[in-house]
Amino acid sequence: MALSGMRGLSVFISDIRNCHNKEQERLRVDKELGNIRTRFKNDKVLSPYEKKKYVWKMLYIYMLGYDVDFGHMETVSLISAPKYPEKQVGYIVTSCLLNENNDFLRMVINTVRNDIIGRNETFQCLALTMVGNIGGKEFSESLAPDVQKLLISSSCRPVVRKKAALCLLRLYRKNPDVVNIDGWY
Repeated sequence: MALSGMRGLSVFISDIRNCHNKEQERLRVDKELGNIRTRFKNDKVLSPYEKKKYVWKMLYIYMLGYDVDFGHMETVSLISAPKYPEKQVGYIVTSCLLNENNDFLRMVINTVRNDIIGRNETFQCLALTMVGNIGGKEFSESLAPDVQKLLISSSCRPVVRKKAALCLLRLYRKNPDVVNIDGWY
């Protein structure tokens, strides 16, 4: 299963690279977007691996400059996955596809907060990186106190504190009122 899934993504990328002109590329992208849209609509129970594979394809299409106006729900749902490979894809692709004004981000604030205040440093780093990349008023209002606690925590490893510092800087720049000056002592 895993080999065929990666093969599907590799074949798609190879197909795109082998297109002789922009029209061929557009037709191949449209075909793939149609396939992904159908899978997301008709297969209500995609495995996490399948969902991950289609989300990677969407990101690749987006990076080629095409509009990807669906699949955001599937992308953000990967953030809630319990396993690292799915969670990683969810965080990375969400950071790339969505901006601070996207309504789908509201749905993941609690999950992101749980990852930030949790004990898994890898999940903390994924969450802090995404929040730092996206920023936004809602993220700053909801998450800045938790990010600040991580930054001043003596039990955090330096890599987590570094990401917390960068994240808090972004949130502060977006909304200076969210940083509690009294919290530094």
